[in-house]
Amino acid sequence: MFCRYGSFPTKGKYCHEMALRILLASIESHANRYKRYIVPVLSVFMDFYIRVFVRVFTSASEIKNTPLKLSYIYQCVGCDSFHLQCLARTVQKKNNGVKHAPAIGPVVPQECSDCGKKFNVGGPIWSAPIHDQDWVLSTLTGVKSMKDRYPAYDKITSVLNTMSEELHDVPLFFSLHNIAGTVKCTSPSLVMFRSAVLNAGYRISSTHVNPLGIKSDAPWDVIWDIMRCWVKNHPIKEQPRDSPGTVILSKSPKLEANFSRAVAALSKAQTNKIKRFLPNPERHWGPKVRAGRKITSKHVSLLGPDAIKGAVNGGDCQKEGNGAEPDSTASEPEGIKDVEDEPSNKRQKTS
Repeated sequence: MFCRYGSFPTKGKYCHEMALRILLASIESHANRYKRYIVPVLSVFMDFYIRVFVRVFTSASEIKNTPLKLSYIYQCVGCDSFHLQCLARTVQKKNNGVKHAPAIGPVVPQECSDCGKKFNVGGPIWSAPIHDQDWVLSTLTGVKSMKDRYPAYDKITSVLNTMSEELHDVPLFFSLHNIAGTVKCTSPSLVMFRSAVLNAGYRISSTHVNPLGIKSDAPWDVIWDIMRCWVKNHPIKEQPRDSPGTVILSKSPKLEANFSRAVAALSKAQTNKIKRFLPNPERHWGPKVRAGRKITSKHVSLLGPDAIKGAVNGGDCQKEGNGAEPDSTASEPEGIKDVEDEPSNKRQKTS
């Protein structure tokens, strides 16, 4: 990854959004070599690929702001907390000018303040907005006005609706089920968790990448305080003392979470009952077998049994067409038949 894009990825539920941000950082790096910079218009993860749309401008002075758009990420190996460290900062001069200076860091201690574990360092990634919200809204309006021209109208509008509601100034996201799994408790409903964050005075939104993903500008100590208050009302079994969840729950919360339903707990799309994440269009939807490879029984999870049988029958018919006489007396074995003969795993007797 580093030799191709000049960035180290870290493990997390945000991996697909991180892929978008690594790609944008790589494009920006290549553009800067020619005194150019990029402005992302739309960055989308859909199905099994990522795609970015950017505008490219030429300005030798503007590329000085590139370090302000890039950040390193500190990912805790014990819990789900992550922190961003910008590459540079701006300093105000006496003549009202602006000077770019290296950032002051690190933003985290040697050990995680929540669970006491170490951090992995990744990046640099693009930490500026990955969408142009005005462009997304105008495109959504244009698509709705020409509904008959788009066969994939439902898919396009669902993605654009979710993007329009994202917090564009909050990089990456976390999973509600993941943080509940860290403390080994039942997960609160999404509405209750969103209400607790909103009642604490912070913003929160969903993400187009993951149905369970949450973007919020609330610091991690607030997130874990909400989970501590939730566990108080929903007790859990005793866990090992050295587990991250036990260390997190051993601290008393500084914030008393309010789980009463907030007005903005549901997004506009949810209030209007607009579909945001559509089901797969067909069974066994996913990346298919690489071109040129023979289909065998091990591909049943990718293609389904019907496709496997069709490939086998097609291969048999091709053999018959080449002059081989079909054996009408031989009965075909039940189940799935491989195109190529697989070697037997049994040991052969030697004399």
